[in-house]
Amino acid sequence: MDLIVTDAAGIPTGSYASWTLDLAYGSGENDFDLRCPARLQPGCRWWVDGTGWGGIVDDVKTSVTGGEGELTYHGRDWHGLLASKILEPDKGKDYLTMSGTIGTLLRTIISRIGLQDIITVTEGTSKTARWQFDRYCDAWSGLSKMLRASGLRLRITAAQNGVTVDAPPITAAGDLIDSDLIDFDATLASHPINHLICLGKGELKDRIVVHWYADQKGALSHTQTIKGADERTSIYELSNAEATELETKGKTKLQELRDTGSIDVDVESDGIDLDVGDTVTGRDNTTGLQVTAEITKKIVKISDGLPTITYEATTASTESTGETGGGGSSSGDGHAYYAGSGLTLSNWTFSADVTTSDLETVRKTATEANKAASDAAAEIAGARDLATQADGKADKAQTTADAANTLAAQANDTAQERVKTIAAGTGVTATRAGSTVTLSAPNTLPAPTSLSSTDLNTLKTGWGAYWAGGGNTCAHKPSGVGHFGLIVQRTAIGWTTQILTDPQTGKIWRRTWNFNRWDEWKALAEDRDATTTIHGLMSIADKQKLDGIQDGANAYTLPVAATDAIGGVKPDGKTITIGEDGTITAQSSATAASFLAAHPIGSLYWCVAGDPNDQGGTWKEIPTIIGGHVWQRLA
Repeated sequence: MDLIVTDAAGIPTGSYASWTLDLAYGSGENDFDLRCPARLQPGCRWWVDGTGWGGIVDDVKTSVTGGEGELTYHGRDWHGLLASKILEPDKGKDYLTMSGTIGTLLRTIISRIGLQDIITVTEGTSKTARWQFDRYCDAWSGLSKMLRASGLRLRITAAQNGVTVDAPPITAAGDLIDSDLIDFDATLASHPINHLICLGKGELKDRIVVHWYADQKGALSHTQTIKGADERTSIYELSNAEATELETKGKTKLQELRDTGSIDVDVESDGIDLDVGDTVTGRDNTTGLQVTAEITKKIVKISDGLPTITYEATTASTESTGETGGGGSSSGDGHAYYAGSGLTLSNWTFSADVTTSDLETVRKTATEANKAASDAAAEIAGARDLATQADGKADKAQTTADAANTLAAQANDTAQERVKTIAAGTGVTATRAGSTVTLSAPNTLPAPTSLSSTDLNTLKTGWGAYWAGGGNTCAHKPSGVGHFGLIVQRTAIGWTTQILTDPQTGKIWRRTWNFNRWDEWKALAEDRDATTTIHGLMSIADKQKLDGIQDGANAYTLPVAATDAIGGVKPDGKTITIGEDGTITAQSSATAASFLAAHPIGSLYWCVAGDPNDQGGTWKEIPTIIGGHVWQRLA
């Protein structure tokens, strides 16, 4: 049983197998204490898939003993999250009143208290209800009371991608389990309150007063039927209540006062799964007392992933079905007595008139009784003989049974010898019942499922194998893919990977769901040689060619150009120059004497860059409007 934890945004961050939990929800408390290896912060969430166990961390407690610290995370479970929200009447209204299908009412309340981003309603029943919530009640109590009136209960389930609620029927466990599973001590009230005086708004003679009465069958009305010593009266004060509210709440209060029988119920949880709102029934066959108790609290304790579940219950009803001999008895609400033929009831005293015909009837009855007694004596004698014979047969049967027990013990020893130790391997679990061993392999892929028009984005839970024919219209498959095979695998933290094979092109595609979105399909490289037209891997021959290239083989140096060799030309700023506009100027590399001979005194020399003084002689630069530089030789 793995624990799933999230960050404050609700994104799963880890899964743990070793952890401890103390959680209770229902009457009086809806919270938890959790210890696990994860470092959680207030606002982080946790849950166990497929259960109603989970919640939000509110507090972090540190306990340091011997220099070592231990963290305990405390917070509201899902029920406590609802209990922390108050249902207020709309502005200008006395009560919050709603009507519609159960699913619609649940969705409206969840949205009204602002939890629609955390809790999703999955209830789809067509059952309808019209309900008036108590003023300023919490959402958990209000919804539970509303559903109970329709024979339903609130069920919260944590799943891999969120928390869901629905409203299944209340389970009456008395019809499903052996009532011996219920141990109880019960006291049945003999004289409960049967007259309630309800006092509402007002003072003295102007105060609103309502009387509620219960009859001998427990029915409530405004008519008194029980009087005298059997009448028990009580006062109920609601100082600010109007007449309508006093009527409703007074009736409810009298019903509560009548259910004053005490009961302590202990429900064994082995083999049954109950929840708050379900009922269990037990019966004492000795006294005929039958007890039906409603589960009001569920307590879950987990140590190292192993759960222990207990329940607390209160009395839903107690009923005595036993009889006492010798006439009627008076209950706490009184009893009606009726006089039969020959009887007279006067002032609570019975009188009888005995006639001759009555005595004759008694004589005949006595004669018939004597004959029946004689016949019975004869039958007893015969029965005594049969009993003696039965004793002998019983002795033989006992001997046979002893021999059978010996053989059974030997057979059990043999079975134990056959299978002494069961060791489960990776991915395989083994269970043993006597000499029978059952092996199972969870998380193995099932048989492939055919797809025709399924949106592949929806396949993101659990494990699965699928295939689709060429005419399929499945959405969100790779572009250009026709028929395909698909494997879906989900990790422990909820990430899902899809691997798709396309037999037409021989490509393998992969993509991953990370709780928020699917990434793009990516084609995986194949184990084949690459060509000029096909993607693939480097061949062995190509790798050998690369290995044969000498170090520095690609360190190419451009040769210098010459009159008899092609190469590069490097500007030296003298014989070869580059102007600001990118013009390249080249001049002879002959001696300075030849340059001066080519430029006699008084001649002009134009160049883009350079200084002719470097070649000798005396030169003067003169202004020019044609660009570059103009020099005049002076000597």
